[in-house]
Amino acid sequence: MNERLLIGLLHLDVKYGSPEKNRASLLSCAEKAAASGAGIIMAPELALSGYSFNSMDEIAPYTEELTGETITALSQLAYRFGVYVGTGIAERDGNTGIFYNSSVVLGPDGKMAALHRKHVAERRWSRPGGPSRTSLFETPWGKVGLLICADTYYGLLPRSHALHGADLLVVSANWPPSGIDPREVWRARSLENGIGLVAVNRTGLDRRMDCSAAPSYAIAPDGTVLLDETSADSRVFFVEYCLDKHRFPSDFRKQMEAARRPWDYNAIALETADLDEFPDMLDLPDAGSIDIKCLVPFSESSHREEVVGALTAMNDKGGLLVLPHAMMNLSLEELARQSEQHSVVIAAGMHSPAGLPIPALVAGGNVECLPPDADSIMADFGVARVALVRSRALRHPETAVALSKRGCDIIVTQADDLDDDLRLILGIKSLERSVVAVAGHNGATICVPPDGHERWRETVRMTPGFCAATVNTTKTRKKRFLDRVDMEVLLRR
Repeated sequence: MNERLLIGLLHLDVKYGSPEKNRASLLSCAEKAAASGAGIIMAPELALSGYSFNSMDEIAPYTEELTGETITALSQLAYRFGVYVGTGIAERDGNTGIFYNSSVVLGPDGKMAALHRKHVAERRWSRPGGPSRTSLFETPWGKVGLLICADTYYGLLPRSHALHGADLLVVSANWPPSGIDPREVWRARSLENGIGLVAVNRTGLDRRMDCSAAPSYAIAPDGTVLLDETSADSRVFFVEYCLDKHRFPSDFRKQMEAARRPWDYNAIALETADLDEFPDMLDLPDAGSIDIKCLVPFSESSHREEVVGALTAMNDKGGLLVLPHAMMNLSLEELARQSEQHSVVIAAGMHSPAGLPIPALVAGGNVECLPPDADSIMADFGVARVALVRSRALRHPETAVALSKRGCDIIVTQADDLDDDLRLILGIKSLERSVVAVAGHNGATICVPPDGHERWRETVRMTPGFCAATVNTTKTRKKRFLDRVDMEVLLRR
């Protein structure tokens, strides 16, 4: 794989409300990238208008139709150099007058190759887009999918592009370096789908945000970081993207697709508009605080002492104890006795006589084992609805969404080797508004859904002992989902 495609990212200093100045900068940088040999060239979100508008009236003077001056000029440039070139614009639909936050790509023939309308749209002025095949386009190197900024916050949008065959995501962004780090989101979406991702951000001061340290970023399907750059001024960044027999690599995406279990994801199609009625509709237990402990074992021989000590410490209030796979010194029968005595729910992984791990939920003296043909089981305990899930299933974004839509407060799982990438892939599932608690033999983590646009709150332990946190399930009842996705491709069997 020594052949490379050059991709140009126009990291522009976008001036608020200055379309003429921004257009000149866009065209100048696009021409520079094309002359340098870039085959795909992309500019940031709302690269002509700037970002922070309070109303339709405010942004109206800066909206453009798809036949307007900017797209016409980019069409001519794309045709002249024989390249794919795109930008983010505040689009005005000529037939309806509706405004969209859009990303447009022109092909080497000068015609529009793709149009994506942002799903997680600006509520003050923009109508959100919906599922559309126009968000994907074919190139000589393979299929590319377009997304805009916060579209990547939700896992189902990148996943639907991957299922439509996209091996590369191109993201136009206006993502300041505050709150959640976009590079973590972009890396997670790339890894969980087995596809490459290039994200072009902006720089400079907007009306209400400072993007001068905002990153543009690129990652290959195998997790290799190809670009991670910022600039206080307009810059053209180049990504050398590896090809396999002149095509985008697709092996990781195909492995992901083969491992999916769409029949387990049916709940992602549930209507979630009336979220105020969510707890009553699903008959959830009354919300409240619960202590969570995830064990990182000292040694195989010390398992029993560690667990009994933790249970004794949790005895007053009860709680949730998450144990890693293969606790050899403890049987499910003993854990059942302990759960009854100490009023806790235990997520454990025992070995069967055949040597296979048996994940189980243990509560009130009862044991519910995870069947071999299932990836999750769920039960109510105290103030929480708890799901025990195989870690391989949580690599797929659909699993967390489906469980959360069924009212899950806490997702627990066990990992043999909790490395940084797996921590990220599992932790980002908390954005689906469920706590994620993970116990492994070399580490543990508890990830709590964030407030606003912040990162999820993560407690980590990578040494023997207990990773502990107290969470309130009132927070996990405030669900929010993105339902404007291609449910047909996501649930196709």
